[in-house]
Amino acid sequence: MNEFHANTFEATVVAELPQHLYRLEVSRAFGPDEAEHLSGAVLTASLSVDARRLGVHVRTGQRVLVQRASLDPGRGIITGLALCQP
Repeated sequence: MNEFHANTFEATVVAELPQHLYRLEVSRAFGPDEAEHLSGAVLTASLSVDARRLGVHVRTGQRVLVQRASLDPGRGIITGLALCQP
């Protein structure tokens, strides 16, 4: 778990919003102090530039990796798909 950035979470896509935004529900945080604060939190996120370039398609119900924005705790950036899909 040390290969992830401290602000990286695993989240589930709850809804697709206009303008390529997604509503996510955080299911698991990788940092020790973040887990109790973020479990069940709802974020709004968009795809990262690298994910768009690689052609990652995100749909409702998928699990994704997301990094929290540094200035706005309610926003994030989807960096890729989680390895274990439900």
